[in-house]
Amino acid sequence: RNIYTDFKRHDLGSAFHEREYDGSIQREFLTAPLWGVGSTPPYGHDGRSINLMEVILRHGGEAASERNAFAKLSRKEQDQVIAFLNSLVLFPPDDTASNLDPGDPAHPGFPQYGHGSIRLTALFNNPLRIE
Repeated sequence: RNIYTDFKRHDLGSAFHEREYDGSIQREFLTAPLWGVGSTPPYGHDGRSINLMEVILRHGGEAASERNAFAKLSRKEQDQVIAFLNSLVLFPPDDTASNLDPGDPAHPGFPQYGHGSIRLTALFNNPLRIE
């Protein structure tokens, strides 16, 4: 659910093709899930696209019609698509706890205030067992 991939290999056009060490050209790549795409730049299997707009417009081959449909959208509509993609983050920074400076979780200004917590200590470190 909400993984946004078909788990298939596609030829995305020459802008994505790669020459292998043996001289052959790799033309097909597995569709990467879009979950987390908002927190994973650079983009493309090769990391050659610095932002989402660039990687979308770089598509060709089997994805040319989708790229062309995106390119025909108004700038506002394109921005809305990019905003949606940027919302697909794995761990939003303001919701991810840090053990570097734990702060006061009971304070209303604490970033995770009201979000609960996950205690993994029992899985990874038993404070009763001296190592």
